[in-house]
Amino acid sequence: MSREVQQLIQDYQKYLATLTCSADESDYNSFNKTKELLLRIAEVENSALAVYDINKRNYALVKTKFDNQLLYPMNEAYKKGPEYFLNLMPVEDLKFTLDTMKRGMEFLHDLAAQARKEYKLIFEFRLSDPAGNLFRFIQQCVVLEQDRNGKIWLVLILNDLIPNRASDDLLFRKLIHIPTGKICLFHDDTEKSSSKLLSQREMEVLGLLSQGLQSKEISDKLFISVNTVNNHRQKIIEKMKVENTHEAIVYAKQIGII
Repeated sequence: MSREVQQLIQDYQKYLATLTCSADESDYNSFNKTKELLLRIAEVENSALAVYDINKRNYALVKTKFDNQLLYPMNEAYKKGPEYFLNLMPVEDLKFTLDTMKRGMEFLHDLAAQARKEYKLIFEFRLSDPAGNLFRFIQQCVVLEQDRNGKIWLVLILNDLIPNRASDDLLFRKLIHIPTGKICLFHDDTEKSSSKLLSQREMEVLGLLSQGLQSKEISDKLFISVNTVNNHRQKIIEKMKVENTHEAIVYAKQIGII
């Protein structure tokens, strides 16, 4: 670990130490009743799911399917806490991730307690495996539970592996108000990422595809030829570096552009 990385992680640990909350045995017993549901969600979403416990500053729950792809035991890694993953990031991703999480938490703490569960933090990062290969992930975070004093206690985290994304692609982040879809933080980053991804017409086509429309139906709706629609579909796949339009729709929903 380089001195710069060590200092960055130490500074972030100091910040986490300022986040306090209170949870007793009855709170943890109540959370245990929701674990099975969360594990089922992880199976359905095919995601790595974790619940971070601010009270104990470690993971309260972990479920992942990425062990074989990343060549190390992810469940064991999760037991060691967030620092394990922070050490697997390139330094630029580490800076990006720590800044994103810190600013996201500060934003949430400034909200009224009853409003915090209406917001979702979304961002990308890369992890290296033991062979030095980089894997790109997208993480979604929401407040799961607060303590009896209204302080954030449990944070639900979903991580998805993003296939075929170039290692030098701009990392994406934003914090959104879930009911309205309004971007509340990292506006400039979102504009830069979105503008490099798809054109306005490609966004229209992708949005209609996500509604289940076929090329002929999209052609009629947008007053363009079927051939033009199919060209847009191909460009969407190429630009988003996915295998098909289904993967493009999934990724677009994850980053909140449709």
